[in-house]
Amino acid sequence: MPPVRNKGSRKSTKHASLDTMSISSLRKKIRDNERALRTKKVHSAKGQVGLERQLKALKLTLIERMVESKEKKMASKYRMVKHFDRKKVERAIKKAEKQVSEAQTPEEIESSRQKLSELQIDYNYIMGRKYMSLYPTTDADDPKMVSRRNEVREIIRKAMENNELDSLNKRFREEMKMKIIGKEENNQQRKKNQNEILDTNNIISDNFFGSDDDAE
Repeated sequence: MPPVRNKGSRKSTKHASLDTMSISSLRKKIRDNERALRTKKVHSAKGQVGLERQLKALKLTLIERMVESKEKKMASKYRMVKHFDRKKVERAIKKAEKQVSEAQTPEEIESSRQKLSELQIDYNYIMGRKYMSLYPTTDADDPKMVSRRNEVREIIRKAMENNELDSLNKRFREEMKMKIIGKEENNQQRKKNQNEILDTNNIISDNFFGSDDDAE
């Protein structure tokens, strides 16, 4: 008796291959699909719909893969910086917690609690997705860096007050995703403009020199 083929095997393999494709492979597949749709190589409406759905899935997977790649690069780039900053803040937190427990007057209690709160913000800042060193060795007083660092700390402060740290990390990831999408769209538009210029130049060249039929 011939072996029975599992009908779902092909579909599961297709999804698995999509999940394991590299960024360059995804880009190539996207270009192939766009070319097929543009040149109308699809012979049926059903085939076109299927190709359009696959193209959308490929683009979504590409963006996710690019976000993951960006996160890995950032984690690798700032790994040692975050490690040393975290150690500094953890020591400062232990010291601040001791000061809170030993505080006597209302003023001392309020001051030590405020300091501890600021250090906890710093800790969550370090552990977050976005990062600029709290103790930079260069450009420590750069106004742009200071402003951006304070902006992120204020966002974290509000998230802590509202118990929304988890959703904040998702927000940072979505912001990164939107930046990547915007960059990809700009690149596609630039390539489209370049292709249109090339097409225009070809038309001008043909009109100027004339075709072989005109020569005859």
